[in-house]
Amino acid sequence: MKNKSIKTPLFIIILLTTLGSCGPSKKTTAATNTQNRKSDSLMAIRLMDSLNVMAKADSITNKISTMLPGDTSPKIAFENYRAEATLINQLIHTELHVSFDYGKQYLYGKATLTLKPYFYPTDTLTLDAKGMDIHEISLVKGKEKKALKYTYDSLQLHIILDKIYTNKEQYTLYIDYTSMPNKLKNEQGGSAAITSHKGLFFINPDGKDKTKPRQIWTQGETEDNSCWFPTIDKPNQRMTEEIYMTVEKTEKTLSNGEMVSSLENKDNTRTDHWVMKPGIPPYLVMMAVGPFSIIKDKWRGKEVNYYVDAKYAPYAKDIFGKTPQMIEFFSNILKFPYPWNKYDQVVVHDYVSGAMENTTATLHGDFLNKTRRELIDDPLSTSEDIISHELFHHWFGDMVTCESWSNITLNESFADYSEFLWRQHAWGEDCAEQYMYQSIEEYLSRQAVQHDLVDFTYNDKEDVFDAVSYNKGGGILHMLRNVVGDTAFFKALNVYLVTNQYTAAEVPQLRLAFQKVTGRDLNWFFNEWYYNKGYPEITINHLYDANAHKETLTIDQTQDLTKNPVFYMPLQIDVYSNGKKESHAVIMDKTKNKYVFDVASAPDLVVADGQKMMYVCVKTEKMSIAEREYQYAHLPLYMDRYEALKDLSNHLDDAGAKATMISALHDRFWMLRRFAIEKLTDSTSELKNILMDLAAHDSSSNVRAAAISALSSTYSDGKLVSIYKNAIYDSSYKVESEALEAIAKVSKQEAMTYAKKLENTDEQEMLIGVAAIYVQYGNDSCNNFFVKLQDRLSGMIGQVEYVALYGKFLQQCSDSSVSRGVPIIGNMMKNGDNRYVKLYGKNTLGNLLSMYQDRENDLTGQIKDMKAKNGGGQALNDLQKRLDSTTNIEKLINSYLE
Repeated sequence: MKNKSIKTPLFIIILLTTLGSCGPSKKTTAATNTQNRKSDSLMAIRLMDSLNVMAKADSITNKISTMLPGDTSPKIAFENYRAEATLINQLIHTELHVSFDYGKQYLYGKATLTLKPYFYPTDTLTLDAKGMDIHEISLVKGKEKKALKYTYDSLQLHIILDKIYTNKEQYTLYIDYTSMPNKLKNEQGGSAAITSHKGLFFINPDGKDKTKPRQIWTQGETEDNSCWFPTIDKPNQRMTEEIYMTVEKTEKTLSNGEMVSSLENKDNTRTDHWVMKPGIPPYLVMMAVGPFSIIKDKWRGKEVNYYVDAKYAPYAKDIFGKTPQMIEFFSNILKFPYPWNKYDQVVVHDYVSGAMENTTATLHGDFLNKTRRELIDDPLSTSEDIISHELFHHWFGDMVTCESWSNITLNESFADYSEFLWRQHAWGEDCAEQYMYQSIEEYLSRQAVQHDLVDFTYNDKEDVFDAVSYNKGGGILHMLRNVVGDTAFFKALNVYLVTNQYTAAEVPQLRLAFQKVTGRDLNWFFNEWYYNKGYPEITINHLYDANAHKETLTIDQTQDLTKNPVFYMPLQIDVYSNGKKESHAVIMDKTKNKYVFDVASAPDLVVADGQKMMYVCVKTEKMSIAEREYQYAHLPLYMDRYEALKDLSNHLDDAGAKATMISALHDRFWMLRRFAIEKLTDSTSELKNILMDLAAHDSSSNVRAAAISALSSTYSDGKLVSIYKNAIYDSSYKVESEALEAIAKVSKQEAMTYAKKLENTDEQEMLIGVAAIYVQYGNDSCNNFFVKLQDRLSGMIGQVEYVALYGKFLQQCSDSSVSRGVPIIGNMMKNGDNRYVKLYGKNTLGNLLSMYQDRENDLTGQIKDMKAKNGGGQALNDLQKRLDSTTNIEKLINSYLE
């Protein structure tokens, strides 16, 4: 499961800030995609390509590991202990026959379940079946059915079997039922990753919404598939399954496994038969129905297909086309080929999360719908992040599944780390390190989110889908990789997968796989990182003694020891002097750690964690400007360069610091070039010339856009307008929008003219840019554009941006425009399928209502004062008309908010 943050341009972030703070948030995520989800940096270690380099890394690790502590046992509190679900009966096979009623939003189902007792004999069975009408429950013996007694509390079926069965005996049940997902109570509950829990979703069922097709799709994680078929809805169950889906002839279907037949019926319907083998947990069963275009691809002879809206069929391979390469890469590094018969990906509308790793049939939210031009502004490959995340789950989560939600790290931490692995392979070290830095920064920013990575005491199972399981867990895996070395890390993952394939597992099995490979006791690592909360907070100081020719470095752990442990970590301290680096293997294991080294002269730089072993930590370290300049110039890792620039940005009054920042305008990684642009705010001609060149020629659209923004904010030179006008025709929407903003700063009228010309574009990103210009400089004459824009923007991101922009625009409009706009926003809020659209709609209308209430109070006061002074006539009538109009608007807004 990948939670997707909504990725929004800067001007939208500013607008949303003015609207309030009820917007969506991440990993996660999806994603709330003001997904400038990646701030700016972090450390990583190279994915080593040759056995010689791997051997060298392993030898360093071996040297460090001679100082590892002994075994200790994890401390687990048993109060409110969240145990693995007890296995009383075991699912073996599920066969479903389903059809759909779009009008009622019902599923009509017939389920045949084959089970057996897990170990102890039993004559009862409990099935999860939420909010259903149960028509029949029978025992199937050959061709005969025998009715069984049962009770039903709307959540579970308690069935009395015909006899006591042993675990040597299988039995088969038949259940005729109706699923009514929209009648479920409290279905909108959820987590940071999943915003609704009704399992089965009918999208645009009446076909009235012209911005999206009619669709059906399911969402099973955590335990929501039991909203549409009876099952034992726990992650430690596993079953083969098959689904017969009866749909209209024009509709396409998708499910797990292979479609083995497709038969047309006499009533203008078709029945598709999907079969899934080997077994999977119930939460990974899926269905999708809709008018999809299917774009075919392959990997080693296996089908790899993409199900998308017809509009995006030409771009399907631009979006998903690297999937076969990802499958090959993951298969190779794990030395375990992709373990399923095919891999499909489908994009659906109004999805309640970012994406879901349903086995062989991953489901994505419609934020992934992008044209080639829109993909240009996605240089950190956030689409590829999502795709790689869900794909990696097919080893970690689908093939080897967490036995309980307490062990969700075995699913989500690995999927999170796959994003780093793919970036490292496909985009290079800088891109991967930036991802890891940003991910850990997101975790550290959420101070309230602190619990053991293996969380046996959560309040609700949804709570574990958070920044600890995703971000922190991914960082911990990277630290584990650094501790044992690349060769051992990937060998241990292979052992874990081979040993536990097609079963449920818990974290000790992961530890045992690493110990089997390395021959080392790794309880120390798992105890402090998997069975403890928090992270090290360290303060680093160093001092050179010229008389003794010694360098002293101290590392103090300052975290609250009443809540967090003293952390143990092998480190490599690097001392740079006279162009050479000398490395020292040490251990950090106390609150106060002191290391002394002999040196011939004052070092140019001392790096406390040269191998970047401590990713998950808060570090405080003071360095001189000269040290930071040396760090940027001589250390190759992104994290080192970013740390140096970040510190130097506070000292730009120093000539050396400024010179280093200017040199960073040509850094090999675009994010550091953009960082330097944003920090250099003086108006020198030297900087202006560099910015002009970057605006016109930089390979990154984000850097070109940032350069245009800096030029328009700092320089009033009229000659720059030609650069802005040329940028209007840039291949990037971000650059085009920034150019429009820049032109507006010189001439609002000219910017409005360009915006008017762009009104008829079909590109959603540019329409949002036009809307942003109208928010700043438009008037009532632009309202028709906003009214029509509603039907031209699709997807959660487009709808959220539309609501935010239109609400802001209406605050400067006449009452007649507001009276047209309020019903549009109100209906999106009340009738929309997405939680975030509802939230932004409510907040937007609330802000409008507050504005009109303030106006009402002001007008009431003016009328009262005028009457007190015996005033009247036309002036009083005009005030009264404005007050009446104001109260009418308030009533209109309240009709949607009530």
